[in-house]
Amino acid sequence: MKKGSITIFLALLLTCFFSAVFAFLEAARVCGLKANAQISTLQARDTVLASYNRDVWENYHLMFWEAEEGDLPELDGFEALQQSAIEGNLTAADAVQDNYYMLQVHLSEVTTTAYQLASDDGGNAFREQAAQMMKQNLGETAAQAMMAWITGEDESAQTDLEEEALEALEALESAAAGDAQTEGGTASPDAGTSGGSADDGGVSSSGAEAALPEVKMTENPLEWVKKMRKNGILAIVLPEESISQKSIELSGCVGNRTLESGSLTVSESETVTDKLLFYLYLDQYFLDASKDSGDHALDYELEYMIAGKAGDQENLKAVVRRLLLLREAANLVYLETNAEKQREAAAIATVLVSMVGQPELEPLVQQGLLAAWAYAESISDVRILLEGGKVSLVKTADQWHTELGSLSSSVYAAEGSSQTKGLSYANYLQILMWTTSEQKLTQRAMDMVEKNTGTAMDQMVCRAVCKYEYEAYPLFWNLVTLGQNSFGTLHFTDESGIYFLE
Repeated sequence: MKKGSITIFLALLLTCFFSAVFAFLEAARVCGLKANAQISTLQARDTVLASYNRDVWENYHLMFWEAEEGDLPELDGFEALQQSAIEGNLTAADAVQDNYYMLQVHLSEVTTTAYQLASDDGGNAFREQAAQMMKQNLGETAAQAMMAWITGEDESAQTDLEEEALEALEALESAAAGDAQTEGGTASPDAGTSGGSADDGGVSSSGAEAALPEVKMTENPLEWVKKMRKNGILAIVLPEESISQKSIELSGCVGNRTLESGSLTVSESETVTDKLLFYLYLDQYFLDASKDSGDHALDYELEYMIAGKAGDQENLKAVVRRLLLLREAANLVYLETNAEKQREAAAIATVLVSMVGQPELEPLVQQGLLAAWAYAESISDVRILLEGGKVSLVKTADQWHTELGSLSSSVYAAEGSSQTKGLSYANYLQILMWTTSEQKLTQRAMDMVEKNTGTAMDQMVCRAVCKYEYEAYPLFWNLVTLGQNSFGTLHFTDESGIYFLE
């Protein structure tokens, strides 16, 4: 039997050699553990992205993760979802490796360091997603081209033409009443004269006014405006039975309640194109009076965003009023620059003032007639828009529909108009949106999403930054013992941003 021996020096040399080998192996393993931790972080992020609210996506193509009631501000459910996903993947990996996986890491803690909700900063994230979605579908170049017809109309600068027409009528009636008291008889702006009357269907003038055209007048245009005003705006442009009666409770809406808020501050500049894209998104995904009604809380959703009233009828009334003001201004400008129509108004004004013997009222009455005419044409325009037709911002002679001498009949003559040039009702709503606060539009759009899907926008997470703590146990270092020293667990830290906007 042969005996062997080893020197202390060789033993120490072998110990150092194997320790170095195990150190390199453990160092390589640590690199693998870090990579595995990063993969687990990506899996956690993808799990959250895949857990978006389905109803909001299917109806509005917006993607958010919905926190459960009471889960804010800690977001425990958000963290628990990620931890469960990571541990589930690690368990599956263990099973594949027959319960022995050399690169196994365990998630010890997930912490959400910051997050942003859809309603934060006036709904900034809501607008961003809507604009981004439209940019992908429409294209930024097309959106910029549509700016050609978008104008910032100022409603406060527009004139109420009804008041001008009624002021002229009041002057005529006052003059007629004065003549009646002086002569002991009665006089009326509607009475016939030798120059023509409503009965004989003609209005003419002689002498110095012989150049004025003969105009058929079946009614006093100023009296017609007074009668229309008594009927109410909606009765003029729509049959009462076709107007939606739906309404919502405003007290619980986004702009009227205390909202939860996130801790992530995002500062991004919004371009005019982004703003337009957002408005185009609203037009595509929300109802208005020209579209078929649906199973929504309101049928006139875009009108609600502009007017902010509780009921469909109130919102439509407010929008129609603003459309009338918008069209009145454009129609009056056309009348003021059209010599032929100016002469028609002058001819009727001459007859009306001659009835009361007050020729000095002619300029006032003529301006009142032009205001009444522009108002009647505006009613015709709004009726065309609500029926699905188009109306040009600036009209031409062949696009004018009403006759000053017979407003009652001519105001409805354009029903079913097949005009293809001009802007649709939706286009005019886009113009009105530019006169409405962007924050109000955003809040009211979120109101509609909440009412139609049963969600709360201040529970919708759109961005989050999470910190992940991992731990693993040494493998090769455990094979090396240096005195009483022992190696503890290995710790890894990773951080990831979760963005639904990208």
